[in-house]
Amino acid sequence: MNVTLRQLRAFTGVYRTRSITRAARELGITQSAASLLIQQLEVQLGVKLFDRSTRSVQPTLAADEAFHAAERMLSDALGLSRRMHDLAQARAGRVAFVASAGAASALLPQVLAKFRAGHPEIDIDMRDVAADDLVPRLIATDAEFAIGSVEGEFAEMTIETLTRGRLSAIGRRTADFAARRALTWDELAQLPTIAMRRETRIRMQIDRALGAQGKHLSPTYEVTLINTALAMTAQGLGLAILPATMLPADQFPTLIARPLIRPAITRPVSLLQRQGRTLSPAAQAFVATARMVLAVS
Repeated sequence: MNVTLRQLRAFTGVYRTRSITRAARELGITQSAASLLIQQLEVQLGVKLFDRSTRSVQPTLAADEAFHAAERMLSDALGLSRRMHDLAQARAGRVAFVASAGAASALLPQVLAKFRAGHPEIDIDMRDVAADDLVPRLIATDAEFAIGSVEGEFAEMTIETLTRGRLSAIGRRTADFAARRALTWDELAQLPTIAMRRETRIRMQIDRALGAQGKHLSPTYEVTLINTALAMTAQGLGLAILPATMLPADQFPTLIARPLIRPAITRPVSLLQRQGRTLSPAAQAFVATARMVLAVS
């Protein structure tokens, strides 16, 4: 049996109006086309749906039984069509993604606020993870993409740089510190500092860059989490060594960043996607928002 929506629309139209002519007019088709659709449906169902005369069209008991089922089917089809249209227009749906803890704290709140304002009906599922877990979690879960800092290439992954952050000395907004345009790594070595632990990706990048110039970083404190470094800096315990992009100004309004030079080191924040996977319309809209916001961050 291959009942079509056109047949069901013709049937419900004739049932409600008791007229093939009026039903055809409502559907925007000819009377003969509407009559043919009814005949085809009767053949498909194996029952007579209307008793026809030159003056009237009367539904049979079978039509009475079929009408409400047909209405439900048409309503479900309309609901499905509207839902798919909303998904296609990014007016509904869900976006699930993974973000490194630093990006989730410092960069993505702006993206989330912008996206929520434009797409209030879309559910957002952001999983903030340690940087080392970014790629494994993207591979192992239903996340559509990931945002964070990674190094090198990964099999079956595309990587797009969204923004870059200069490695900086982050300190309290004192007159002396605010007056500096930049600090060299040699100058930084004379001051109390807070750096990420050696096993973190940021620290490994710093150690490689400094080692290539015969320099060595010996921080006063070592921490695992970016927010820990910033909170300690806010208490005056030392200068945090982090990308400037990792400083959320609204969360730490007393802190400012000054770039580190000789050498200057940059760290990208990237979008990661699995090759061959099409992003949902909701995810596409979120990525577009992230590109726009982070391009000027």
